[in-house]
Amino acid sequence: MKHPFNTYNDLLVLLSVAIAFLSCFTALDLTERLLRGQRSSRFILLISLVLGTGLWSMHFIGMRAMDMAVPVSYNLPLLAFSLVIPVAASYMLLAMLNNPHTRSRVYLALGGLLFSSGILIMHFSGILSMRLTATYEQGAFSIIMAVLFALIVPVVTASYEPKWLEQAYNMFSFKKLLLVLTLTGAFTGIHYAAMAGASFSPGEPSSAAAHVLYLQDSILGMILCGSFLFIVSIVLALLYRDRQRVLQSAAFNEQRYTALFEHNPDMVICIDPARKKIISANPALRDITGYSSEELGNYKAILYSERDEAAVRGAITRASRGQSSKLELKVRSKGGEQLICSVTVFPLLHHTEQWVYIVAEDVTALMKYQYELLEARDAAESAVTMKSEFLATMSHEIRTPLNGIIGVNQLLAEEITNPEHLELLRLQSTSSHALLHVMSDILDISRLEADALSLNKDSFGLKALLQGCMDLFMVSTQDKPLSLELLIEEGLPDKFTGDAARIRQILINLIGNAVKFTPSGTVTVKVESYGVRETAQALQFMVRDTGIGISPDKLQLLFQSFSQVDGSHTRKYPGTGLGLAICKKLVDLMQGEIWAEPAEGGGTQFFFRIKLQSQEHSPEVFFGKDTGEGESAEENEAV
Repeated sequence: MKHPFNTYNDLLVLLSVAIAFLSCFTALDLTERLLRGQRSSRFILLISLVLGTGLWSMHFIGMRAMDMAVPVSYNLPLLAFSLVIPVAASYMLLAMLNNPHTRSRVYLALGGLLFSSGILIMHFSGILSMRLTATYEQGAFSIIMAVLFALIVPVVTASYEPKWLEQAYNMFSFKKLLLVLTLTGAFTGIHYAAMAGASFSPGEPSSAAAHVLYLQDSILGMILCGSFLFIVSIVLALLYRDRQRVLQSAAFNEQRYTALFEHNPDMVICIDPARKKIISANPALRDITGYSSEELGNYKAILYSERDEAAVRGAITRASRGQSSKLELKVRSKGGEQLICSVTVFPLLHHTEQWVYIVAEDVTALMKYQYELLEARDAAESAVTMKSEFLATMSHEIRTPLNGIIGVNQLLAEEITNPEHLELLRLQSTSSHALLHVMSDILDISRLEADALSLNKDSFGLKALLQGCMDLFMVSTQDKPLSLELLIEEGLPDKFTGDAARIRQILINLIGNAVKFTPSGTVTVKVESYGVRETAQALQFMVRDTGIGISPDKLQLLFQSFSQVDGSHTRKYPGTGLGLAICKKLVDLMQGEIWAEPAEGGGTQFFFRIKLQSQEHSPEVFFGKDTGEGESAEENEAV
């Protein structure tokens, strides 16, 4: 007949549940530490020992909680096997969890299934290790229930998310406690569900093999007590370590705050807004103002005006509501000197008291320096304006007699027939026109620097303007093997509104330089669209030559006044003078851009972009540096 061992010692049952809870809690906390930092395999082994030993202890304490009416001993090899199994299963699961390559849901589910299988093997191998005068039988329904409880473990392991570690570490977080309770219920459920279906029939004691060691029940009890103490010591060590870390962090933060407060070069004042008194002040306050916190008593004593006092009062009121403020105040030193301070006001909640901190930086020297810079800037701008006005006036005054000289020179050329005298007059005319060109450039750049030049808006034809510019250089290119080429994008509107005279001036300067520095080859002028928006047409002009070229590191000098790319006295070609500087300022005045690049195959190419109002409708395209160059097939017209 079966003997019902279905009565339990309640205290031992509670102890087994407590050990399961402590084991799960300690293992989960150590696992979180494992995942948050680089740990060695020895740390994984420690977690495996805690969890495996704890669950093994829970199982055998639960076995001892059952009221056995017969003496019990244990097969030592089977008992050791039942301990090794949960430790090994724990190690394999943690190794998979610690490896980023096996941290997926599938791997973790398989690891959890392997671990729960190890717990089931531990349970039934532990029962089989028992030697008593009874026959053991197990109900099928209880086995099914134990397996169902075991399946909770892979569900929990597969639910792991890396984002759980994004939050700050908390030893007693709600999620961790919920997982601990779930796993505790699963492990204790495996044990007690299986034990609910276990029955023992009285009979002869099982024969003991001579070569097998058996462990008495009392010795097992001492081993279980040692396991319990081992787990409790791990928990206490963790709590003590965390407490020490918190204390060390608090001490470090206090030292850091004290160092920042005492050695800060800015004035730091702590105020109690309720009592309107200064609680503390750093040494910088005495060094800068000459006052100590005791001498001040009330912060109003160092303020210069009632307006500043009202500003500080408002900032303190806002700080008491948790808002920070930035002010600029005038402070009176003990010697009567006026200081300008940049002040930050912010709150600090200390237990039940709320304090307000005022951090003030002395910016008197900085403000004085900025004021001197503004004065120097105004003086420099005034000097530049006076210089530009002087140059504009002088160039205008010089142009008048110079035009008279050119006129007289032309009249003499019509009357004189002597070839030698005519050659002298021709040289004089050439020099006069060159000087007139320089004076015109000086007048233009002076007006541009003085912001005295305004743009006109007249209707003009683009093709006629370009052709006129090209015609000016036809004669000068006849004496050398140099050809001029004009390319206009097909479909480009012809009628525009803008300052045609200034556009012509830019083109003549660029084409003139290209002709000047190109002994042979081709000078190409190309015009194309790079964007349309409503009636605004963006045009890109290019002037390319096959001349001597310019070194890339000298390109930035081209648009500076009187720049010489070749500064030697033996240079073959003259400099660009003011022409390119005037082009740059005119393009900037038109809100465009101008730049130069080395041309492929030698030479230089100049680009400038401006926006003009088109008098013809065009499809709308967005402005951009590369817009319009590849959106449609582009055909060019050679003139």
